[in-house]
Amino acid sequence: MTTLIHEARQASDDIDWEQFARRYWGREPARLRARPPAGLDRIHALIVRSCAPFRAGTRFWVMPDVRFLLGDGWLRAPGARLPDLADRTLDDYLDRLDADVSGQGYLLTVRQPLLLDFVLWSAVREAISGLWRAVGWPNLPVLAEVLIGDRFTQHVGAAETPTHAALTWVLRGRMDVRLWDERQGPPPAEIADPDHDLDGVRTLSATAGELLYWPADRRHVDTYRERCVALRLRIPVDRRLPFTALRDLLADLVHGRQGNDESVPYFPVGPGTGIDDPDGVLPHLTALGDELRAVVDGDGLRRLLRVRWAALRSAAGLEPIPVPREGVPMTGETRVRRSGEIVRMPDGPGHEVWAINGNVFTLPGAAGDRVLAALRDGEETTVAEVCHAIGAGDRSVLALLDRLYRLRGIDVVEEPVR
Repeated sequence: MTTLIHEARQASDDIDWEQFARRYWGREPARLRARPPAGLDRIHALIVRSCAPFRAGTRFWVMPDVRFLLGDGWLRAPGARLPDLADRTLDDYLDRLDADVSGQGYLLTVRQPLLLDFVLWSAVREAISGLWRAVGWPNLPVLAEVLIGDRFTQHVGAAETPTHAALTWVLRGRMDVRLWDERQGPPPAEIADPDHDLDGVRTLSATAGELLYWPADRRHVDTYRERCVALRLRIPVDRRLPFTALRDLLADLVHGRQGNDESVPYFPVGPGTGIDDPDGVLPHLTALGDELRAVVDGDGLRRLLRVRWAALRSAAGLEPIPVPREGVPMTGETRVRRSGEIVRMPDGPGHEVWAINGNVFTLPGAAGDRVLAALRDGEETTVAEVCHAIGAGDRSVLALLDRLYRLRGIDVVEEPVR
């Protein structure tokens, strides 16, 4: 069985996502010429910020997550092998690293770094939104990674059961990816050798300015050539993933109904604690089932799912999201302009959810219509004109505009965008 690798060549570096969706999405791997969402200078600044807390050692359950692999091992305390502020450019860092590792191959992986840089987060969001408009918006978060590798082969994608599709922008150097269908099972030993041709296994090679895609049913082995830098989005596609997320959400809601008790739940023992006794195992299990039924049947779960969807949709799946920016003083003469997409969703009688860049709040529905009309879809206007159009008090309008500014739904014209 031979796996076909398609190479899409378009006239410009802007991807035609409609065509991509028809030809490749969920079907075949592809290589495309594509304008990357960010340049190397911005990526370098981002990884310096991301790596700073990890120079002292590995940290767990935090984002961004940084891992440094050298030779055959994962360094749990990479220290000076991570970039820092003394590395003025990416080349400065890579030069220093080459001198330190004595010719060994390495891979620096930074997961979910985009939350530290709204400009880069927004650029990636814009780059990927065209795909979502063609194939549907994701209902689970997308995992973003910055990958910096040199003469290193990564086998994680071969060992794990594939659940995510992948989009990989190569920003520098060259990357070779060996792909084969999940139904073919575990890889043969020769899979890491890109020059060794195997039945059903093919290699996608990309250099700077190209994008690699493969569906979620492919296992893969990545080979990073000299000083390769890439930005990868891992897109959840496996049908089991939403059920896992819903299970975890239900567990959290039941836990909350029980007072968020962190103690380990043991069943009682002793007299009167038989299976059918009032304080026995079966009543305790039945009570847990009743709690779960109350959560499923209640309006709280439905509302939480609606709010959760609005937030994810407004973030284009890129979570976690950057923190809101600092507010600025506003007066009636302050000129503002709508600058961000606002996702609106009904939220009970007379109210609706507004979601902006992954942040959510509620407004009366009629007030929402007036606010959007007053902001005139990207045209400049003054705070006084917005107050007049909405017909509300200055204080309440200023509070709303301050929130919209902090969430980057509007910009103050006199202030630079942060």
